[in-house]
Amino acid sequence: MNMKSATLALAIAVSFAGFATAQGKTNSGASPPASMTMAASAEESTAAVASSQMTEVDVRNSLKAQGYTHIHDVEFKGGTWTADARSADGNRVEVRVDAATGKVIPDEPVATIDKDAIVAKLLAASYTDVHDVEFDDGVWKAEAKDPSGNEVDLKLDPDDGHVIGAKGD
Repeated sequence: MNMKSATLALAIAVSFAGFATAQGKTNSGASPPASMTMAASAEESTAAVASSQMTEVDVRNSLKAQGYTHIHDVEFKGGTWTADARSADGNRVEVRVDAATGKVIPDEPVATIDKDAIVAKLLAASYTDVHDVEFDDGVWKAEAKDPSGNEVDLKLDPDDGHVIGAKGD
């Protein structure tokens, strides 16, 4: 057998073996090798992620629902969505959105509720004279009088506005 014939015979044998493996059995009737099974699983996982990826409309709606406004430059690149927007605290931010889960990852700490919501929550919790409300270092800060009339400095959660810390003035 010359070299060309041997190479052709080998190529045909590999093709048939690959076809049999793809059908779920080898020539001996055994299951496909584990490496083939893992490769198929990886392909199925990739297909599942691809089918669950968000569209641009989904990304915009998700960002709006989480308090972002002025959303623009929405692009899919590098396996994630990116966008420029304004956070609820009014800052311009760039965000990344996990295409499979929809999790929003801002480039800097942001609040998902705005200043007016913070004031409303404090008033509803019987604080009075609420002033100097600002978003700083990843939390809302405010000064007010507590229900007993004492001046307090407050720190509030950036996502739901609950008081996470208070100290007397």
